[in-house]
Amino acid sequence: MIQTENFFTEEIEVSKSLLKEAKKLVITCHERPDGDALGSSLALNNYFSKLGIKTTVVVPSVYPNFLKWMPGEQDVIAYDKHKDEADKLISEADLIFCLDFNDLARLGDMRDSAVKSKSKFINIDHHLNPQEFASAAFINTSASSTAELVYEFILAMDGEHLIDYDIAVNLYAGILTDTGSFQFSNTSSKVHEIVAKLVGHGIDPSFVHNEIYNSFSLNRLRFFGYCLTKKMVVIRNKRTAYIAVSADEMKRFAIGVGDTEGLVNYPLKMKNIDVVALFKEQNEKIKISFRSKGENNVNLLARTYFDGGGHKNASGGHSDESLENTTVKFENIINNFSFK
Repeated sequence: MIQTENFFTEEIEVSKSLLKEAKKLVITCHERPDGDALGSSLALNNYFSKLGIKTTVVVPSVYPNFLKWMPGEQDVIAYDKHKDEADKLISEADLIFCLDFNDLARLGDMRDSAVKSKSKFINIDHHLNPQEFASAAFINTSASSTAELVYEFILAMDGEHLIDYDIAVNLYAGILTDTGSFQFSNTSSKVHEIVAKLVGHGIDPSFVHNEIYNSFSLNRLRFFGYCLTKKMVVIRNKRTAYIAVSADEMKRFAIGVGDTEGLVNYPLKMKNIDVVALFKEQNEKIKISFRSKGENNVNLLARTYFDGGGHKNASGGHSDESLENTTVKFENIINNFSFK
C-alpha cells in the first residue's frame, strides 16, 4: 500500500487553500517537454477536470509526435505556436502548477511571462538543486519522476477514487520514460507498486511502449544509424563516448522535434562505457545531453562547465561556442574530471 500520510503535509494544506481561492489555473512544464513533463501535466489536468476545476496546460514549446496519443494532449497550448493566447492565460492565472522543473529559467522564452504574472506557484519536481519561487514546493530528488510525485499528490489530496484510465496512462507514460522503461537506478520497489496500481486501470503496457519507442520514421532510424556509425567518438581510457551532430546533418535527415530523443542512451549499451554526451547544433547554440552509469555524476559536470543540471545520471546543458570548440572543451574536461 502506498503511504501518503507524511507526504509534504504542510504543502498539501497550502495547496488546498490556494486551490480553494483560485479561479483560473495553468499547468506548465519545462521547454521541449518529454514524457514525464507532458504526462504529469496532463494527468494533473485530468484530475482537476474530475474535480470540476478548470485548468489549461500551457507548455513552453512543442513536443515530439510520439507523445501525441496521450489523453488530453489535443487541448495543450504551446507557447512557441500560440504566444498571445498563452501570455493571456498566464497573466490571468491565479495559480500556476510548475511540473518537472525547479527553476523558472527552464521555461525558456516563456519565463518572462511567468515572472510578470501575479499568480502564485506550486512546484512539483524531482530534479537536483531547486530554486525557491513557489508558495508550495513538492521536491523529492529521490523520486523516479514527477509523475510519481503527482500520483502521490493526488492520493494525499484524497483523490485516489478519481483516478481513471486517462490519468493512469499519462502517469504511467511519465514513469516509463523517466525510468528508461524501468531500467534506471531510480526504479524503486515503490515505483513498481505504483505502476501496478496504474496498470490496474486498464492500461496496455505494450501499447504505451510501442507508441513511445517503436514509432520511428525511416529518416529517424537512418539518422540514429548514421550517428552511431559515423559520428560516435569513444574515449576508451576515460570510459566515455560522445556524439556531435550539426544543424546541417539533422536537416539532411529531416530531424524534427524530439527525433533525437533516446540517441544519447545508445553508447551506454557498451560494456566499458560509463559516461555519454550528445552535442546538437540548434539555433546557433549547442544543446547538450549527458547520461551515465553508477556513481558517475554528470549533473556535477553539467552544472560546473555547461550551465546546466538535472540528475546524477541524466543531465543537460548548453554551450555558446561552436560545435567543434564545444567537443574539444569536453574532451579536455574529461581528461581531468572526477565524476565521484
